Amino acid sequence: MKKWKSFIFTTLISITIFIGLSFIAQPIIADKYRYDEHLTEHVYEHKKEDAIEEGGELLGWGAVIAVAGAGIILPLRRSSRSLMTKFPNTKKLLQSALKLFGKTHIFIGALAITLSVVHGLIMFVHEEEFGFREVAGTTSIGLMSIAAIFGLFLSRNKGKQQLLSFHLGFLLPAILIGMIHVFLS
Repeated sequence: MKKWKSFIFTTLISITIFIGLSFIAQPIIADKYRYDEHLTEHVYEHKKEDAIEEGGELLGWGAVIAVAGAGIILPLRRSSRSLMTKFPNTKKLLQSALKLFGKTHIFIGALAITLSVVHGLIMFVHEEEFGFREVAGTTSIGLMSIAAIFGLFLSRNKGKQQLLSFHLGFLLPAILIGMIHVFLS
């Protein structure tokens, strides 16, 4: 039952963020659909395609933000002890941040994968091509998905260092390949 609650919660968060991003993108998309008597039908269709592309790109940037949000837990955990000893006044703040990121890490990671997949599908349907940039993005999503599987096993067996190594071992190349994808875009 707990798995279903997590799945439903993750799905609701994903839908909420998607709707939020849609409202952010709405002025951009609405501007593209504006009627102008001087535009020919061909130009009007081109404007629609630009709006779809911008929506897909917005989802891609949402995925990048979600990856960063899920990934912030690693440097925070690694540096928390030294930060607490150097700055004792921040101990409660750091503990609260660790607790928050620890609870939301799986949900934000699932959101990152979901946004990445939707972004990829929209952009593929829009551009109708599958070149090196698309291969890089697809590879990054695949590696993130494998890392997520190891992450789920890790969440059940917190003491298993080998699972953490596999989790990070798939995530680091996924992030690097994802960065190549972004730079090529």
